Amino acid sequence: MSGSKMRAFSADDAIRLLAHNLDFWVPAVTATIQDRLTDFPEVDKGKTPGPVTLEDGSVLAGAIAGNPRMGGPVWFGEDDAQDAVAETVEAADRTGQLRGILDAVRSHRIEDDFSSHWSYAREDFERKLHGKRRKVTVKFVELTDTIPVQGPESEVLGNLVTNDFLALMDARNQQIVVLLNSGMIKKTEIAEVLGYANHSAISKRLAQIRRTAEVYFDET
Repeated sequence: MSGSKMRAFSADDAIRLLAHNLDFWVPAVTATIQDRLTDFPEVDKGKTPGPVTLEDGSVLAGAIAGNPRMGGPVWFGEDDAQDAVAETVEAADRTGQLRGILDAVRSHRIEDDFSSHWSYAREDFERKLHGKRRKVTVKFVELTDTIPVQGPESEVLGNLVTNDFLALMDARNQQIVVLLNSGMIKKTEIAEVLGYANHSAISKRLAQIRRTAEVYFDET
């Protein structure tokens, strides 16, 4: 990941654990080696490629006799080793869906995946995490016997709705927020308490309150 070195992730990070998992990588490394061995020249031992006949006269299924290939290093030098790594990654994608695993891990990060070191990956994760936490949900609850009177200087819903947020609304919308906090669950009941003929006006005002809350809490 660009700008995010391995030290930016914890020892328990799923990608780091995968990088050291021999059970995952051995099939891909083996496939890479076998593919490279096909480029080695054959040694002429006078063998004509054909089926393998056993002592009892039967044919060994799936086997073909032929001349052996020359031996030698499967890769040699830093550049060749780098090419072998790239080929191994491609083989791992074919045999173990490597890219699919990486995409899944990156899309479902948790805080424990990161170390104390800064990285672009951690910055993106924290931005998305805090962005999700800023979303606001308005809840409907039950109304008490009296109608509370609430001004812009008062607090509602603990630390969720602040003084500044209430100050953004007109008096009617402030009353609705207070009633919601008091416990009302039905729009028809809110309409009756506030003197509306039906709940249509309450529905429109609730939509206004939600839009105001979304904008306010996304900016704070």
